[in-house]
Amino acid sequence: MKPLISVIMPVYNCEEFVEESIRSIIKQNYTNWELIIVDDASEDSTLEKISKIQDKRIQVIGLKEHHGIASAFAEGYKLAKGQYIVRHDADDISLPTRLYIQQSHLNENPKLGMVSCLISCFTRDQSLRKECIFIERIQNYYKSNDDIEKSIIVGFLPIIFPTLMIRKEILDKALQENKAGPFDDQMELLLDLIKLSPVEKVNTILYSYRRHKNAYHIVNQKEYDQYTAKLLKDNSIRNYFKYKEFYKNLNLEVEKENQLNENSKLRVLMMVDALNIGGTETHILNIARKMIEMGIYVVISTSGGPMEVIMKSYGIKVIKIPIDSDYISNKKKFGMIKAAKDIIDQEKINIIHCHLFASMQLASEIYRMYKIPYVVTIHGLFYPNNIFYPTCVEATRIIAVSKPVKEMLHNKLGDKCGDKVVVIPNGISKNYVNTSPVEVDIRKELNIPKNAGVLCYCSRLDWNKTHAARVLLFSFVQVLEEFGNLHLIIIGDGPGRENLEKEAQVINEMAKKEVVHMMGAKVDVIPYYRNSNIIIGTGRVALEGMMCKKPVIAVGNQGYIGIVSESRKNIQWDMYFGDHDALEKPTVTNLVRDIRYLLMDMDRRISIGRWGRVWCEKMFDIDKCVNEIVDIYIKALNK
Repeated sequence: MKPLISVIMPVYNCEEFVEESIRSIIKQNYTNWELIIVDDASEDSTLEKISKIQDKRIQVIGLKEHHGIASAFAEGYKLAKGQYIVRHDADDISLPTRLYIQQSHLNENPKLGMVSCLISCFTRDQSLRKECIFIERIQNYYKSNDDIEKSIIVGFLPIIFPTLMIRKEILDKALQENKAGPFDDQMELLLDLIKLSPVEKVNTILYSYRRHKNAYHIVNQKEYDQYTAKLLKDNSIRNYFKYKEFYKNLNLEVEKENQLNENSKLRVLMMVDALNIGGTETHILNIARKMIEMGIYVVISTSGGPMEVIMKSYGIKVIKIPIDSDYISNKKKFGMIKAAKDIIDQEKINIIHCHLFASMQLASEIYRMYKIPYVVTIHGLFYPNNIFYPTCVEATRIIAVSKPVKEMLHNKLGDKCGDKVVVIPNGISKNYVNTSPVEVDIRKELNIPKNAGVLCYCSRLDWNKTHAARVLLFSFVQVLEEFGNLHLIIIGDGPGRENLEKEAQVINEMAKKEVVHMMGAKVDVIPYYRNSNIIIGTGRVALEGMMCKKPVIAVGNQGYIGIVSESRKNIQWDMYFGDHDALEKPTVTNLVRDIRYLLMDMDRRISIGRWGRVWCEKMFDIDKCVNEIVDIYIKALNK
């Protein structure tokens, strides 16, 4: 009979413990397993100890040269026949019910790719007893998948690899992508596995984890601790788990080949401090995509962030460099300059387009040293005052995304900016709505009736936008009294999310059903807009709402502007939908007034939505915006 479980045990110089470890597998009350022991060229009597144990389910492989746990495991894995895989350490012990309980859990939970368990940590060495107690308590504290992922976000991995039972198809995928690190505990593989599948622990101690002074972790403890801390601090790892919901509709397994036109005369380095979730980063994504479509060579340099994965999924080449937001006082400044110059030389860059604080400073330094022209885009009013003079004066062109931003630049720089400042708004594609699958039914997913009214607020939940969301929640409670069949969707993430979720929970308890839906950040917001009657937000959210033919209520960092309509279009543009200027602060009074005005007349909503689409296409077309930017590049190179 083909074994269901393959236990792979790499062994090296473990004569003292290996026999006990092997017998713990033989004593399992579940019997459909195979044990593949891979001796990694032991120099003691390990092989002799193994040979004393006879069981037809055991297969022993002897390697001629010592290469480490990962290599030994790989050799054993080649022979594995089981659907479930366990890598068992040769100095540890599995309790008799381990294999039965873990395989039962996987059989009962087909969506789970692997399962771990609680541990007991033991030692014969008195000096290691306190450490053992601590390891056992902290490992057994984190049990659910959510708790494990939250722990990784804060820099601690609460799973010991050999406690896992893993589906072979999941391990196959992870091993294809995995690159072994400098330490031999397969932590990189473990993190790749957790990215591919949820993991949880059965609430039972099934594995005895031994600590002794010859153990791998203790022999290499200082270097190993430093490396694991560095690995878990990597933003790409933290962001993956922090923004898992954000990524879930994206095919992360297929990264498109970089779309690069080697024959382009324009070779642009788009430089941005970090690729966080927000309007600035979405704008950079869209202009980069459009330029690539036009045949322009575009590369993005950044310190990384959750949007990095999105960029790569569109075939945009992203190169990470250590851009530090505290650039001016940073002692690593010259390291950043060198890293950027290496990219410029390798990619044959002839113009830089920078967007945020450190990127602007870095581009200006490169210009002073190497005379590579650069363009600056100022995305809002949030830039520090001391950033403008040293970075904008020598820029070829300064792009302001709105009129208030242009006025701010003239106030800060005066005659120094001369005629360099040009207003080019954030653009949006006429095909924006077509990029999302129409079969996604958000109302069904959220259990919202087809005849219910839906408000949708979308924003990063930070700064004054969190305050606006809070005012909206209070306004929603009032409107709900009049329009009982009403729901509110809030899309976004940030420091304010946790408190807003608590307030939303109170409203849902009062309504005795879920009427406020906190969705977190989303890659694709179009299905939410399609299923809503009114969009509330600012900047890019306003543009997206209009492109979906929805009426928009504009409220942003600076305050409240109200309904975007033909009679108010100039005010909306002059104030950039409340994000760069405003008429008043958001209040329950003005929000309730405008929500009621739109909810009471469906024809009015449809009319405003249709007008908004036409105005948006005319005023904010991405093709027009990108053509203006490209003209700036060409003039800069021809100077």
